[in-house]
Amino acid sequence: MEILISAVVLIALLLILGVSPMYIILGAIGLVEIFFIFMMLFFITSLILLLMTKKTTGEFLRIEDNKKIGVGTHAVYMIHQQEFHNTFPAEIMFVDKIYKKNKQVHIWKHEGKKLNLVFDFYSIIVIAVGLPVFTGFAIALGLLLQIFLPYLVS
Repeated sequence: MEILISAVVLIALLLILGVSPMYIILGAIGLVEIFFIFMMLFFITSLILLLMTKKTTGEFLRIEDNKKIGVGTHAVYMIHQQEFHNTFPAEIMFVDKIYKKNKQVHIWKHEGKKLNLVFDFYSIIVIAVGLPVFTGFAIALGLLLQIFLPYLVS
């Protein structure tokens, strides 16, 4: 809600200062394009990290609050008598159907000196859906900007 109010105040100030509504629209579309590009890069990075993992089995233990950033939850898995937090946040819909306690599941794990990564099946689905979707959005909006930019600026 605060973001929406801030955006309205910012747009009102820009209009008071005499900025053309076309430039405001162009700026908003540009910000959305930047968001799509960052999300595409996030999913590409996630895919690269996933390709560096090895498949193993683990047991789902619980859903736990994310203590590092204080927002969201993570699935916790027991792999070889050691607890690992899933790299991606826990799914918020159908938690009872997705995560079953005391069940052996396939996990993709990478242990590094500074970074331990664990991906579950649902993380792979998120990457498999998110990467093409945000790549498509970024390309489509980029092409749309290329087509309409000359008309908006002139």
